Amino acid sequence: MENIYILTASLVLGLILTPLAIKAAFKFGVLDRPVTHLKKHEHPMPYLGGAAIFISFIIPVVTAKLILNQTPHGVIGIIAGAAIITILGLIDDIRPMGPAVKLLVELLAAGIMIKAGIHIKFIANPFVNNALTILWIVGITNSMNLLDIMDGLAGGVAAVASLAFFFVAMFAGRINDMIPAIALFGAVAGFLFYNRPPAKIYMGDAGSLFLGFMLSALALNESYSKVNLIAVLSPVLILGVPIFDTMLVSLIRIKKGMLPIYGSNDHSSQRLVMMGLSKPQAVLTLVTSTAALSAIAILSTFLSSGEAILLYLGTAAAAVVAAFFIGTVDMTDYHKVHRKKGK
Repeated sequence: MENIYILTASLVLGLILTPLAIKAAFKFGVLDRPVTHLKKHEHPMPYLGGAAIFISFIIPVVTAKLILNQTPHGVIGIIAGAAIITILGLIDDIRPMGPAVKLLVELLAAGIMIKAGIHIKFIANPFVNNALTILWIVGITNSMNLLDIMDGLAGGVAAVASLAFFFVAMFAGRINDMIPAIALFGAVAGFLFYNRPPAKIYMGDAGSLFLGFMLSALALNESYSKVNLIAVLSPVLILGVPIFDTMLVSLIRIKKGMLPIYGSNDHSSQRLVMMGLSKPQAVLTLVTSTAALSAIAILSTFLSSGEAILLYLGTAAAAVVAAFFIGTVDMTDYHKVHRKKGK
């Protein structure tokens, strides 16, 4: 019953705070202006959606912890790291920063998580665990940032993924992990009401970096299954869409002689548009793919080790095939085609 209250509170806050963020963004000029060829919208868009998501998440989580446990212990590390990442994104939305500065702040947030005891634990060597934790947090944080290029895409993927982490925690009996997962789902769902195509507000880097950080944090649990050890890899499936997109884009840009940190029209969603889908259809395809991968991940927690390995190998093979077909799409005329496909 507590989870229903948390979900309701975060959802209602998202529905209330997002339109307030729209007004504040216009008032203070925090707008995404279409000043480069990578900006596909025609008019300045309010950029404070991330702040609305963050507040809609934090208030129910802290309140729930204080009511249920009389202490915020257990989420302090996540809250501190998430606050730092959100502030980083807000500053970057207002005045873009260089990649080196952003990386340093992300490393700081990852360090806070490790200090709070939230890190990978399935390897005997603590140094390897910490190194993998940093790589995971920084990688997923930036993957969600890269994914956020179409109305409803990053939010839709994050909503499905957070709900998947909630069910994984519920099936594993980890009550404390259920609270931030269901709160994140509600906060993002409230924002999506205004971000669905055609969007009235963008989440900005504050939102995409926050979502990436939170999803990476939700994945850092002690165990995922009492049946097999291989299920520890299930977060890779749940977050398969942003991971797939980041790897595909990085490989394509490197092949072109570009550094992956520099933008180009090479994302999975854009390639789906060039394959004939409208933008909303491309978004729906990737959100649905996240739901399918999440279902596979949850299923793997109930299987034997051998069965889970076969399931993972089959999914990996399908991803390779998808990468081949999507990666070979000719993107030469994307700047002409995208305006015909809807927001």
